[in-house]
Amino acid sequence: MSITKQCQSDGCNEFRKKTFTATSFVVGLGRFLRNLPRLVRAQKADRVDTQFAEKIMLAVTAINECQYCSRYHTDLALEAGMDEDTIEQLLERDVDGAVAPAERPALLFAQRYAETSENPGRNAVVELRDTYGPDTAADIQAFVRAIYFGNLLGNTYDGIRSELRCRASQAKQCLQTVITAFC
Repeated sequence: MSITKQCQSDGCNEFRKKTFTATSFVVGLGRFLRNLPRLVRAQKADRVDTQFAEKIMLAVTAINECQYCSRYHTDLALEAGMDEDTIEQLLERDVDGAVAPAERPALLFAQRYAETSENPGRNAVVELRDTYGPDTAADIQAFVRAIYFGNLLGNTYDGIRSELRCRASQAKQCLQTVITAFC
């Protein structure tokens, strides 16, 4: 067996969460910055209460599996008075068991937004507006857009860390192979 072949075999697990590429980060950052005034208006308007907003955040986070957003928004949800069972159900993607019927359409929209990489489709947006009215629907979308960006940012950080750990492991393995071959 050649040293080159041993050094190239990695055995590292592929990182399988949604992340940004350099290009998609620039586009995503632009979207986030355009969404920021909408998010501030949504928080001030208080049409979406804190618990409902945290349910939206957790619904998107459950799809994108960002560990940082999951912990942070779990803490915020608990502070807002949400019970642990509801949080657990949301993180397990069980919207039907976790929320009141009036909140269900927003959370299904949030999940669809995340599942379709920010492209839930025109019908989903229209349905959201028909259900909640244009102002509340815009508030819901502002929360969804913000957490989606945060999720991918956290996942990208984890993806970079994973890649660096993998490369360091490969380099160590290669060095050990070379040392063993010559000793």
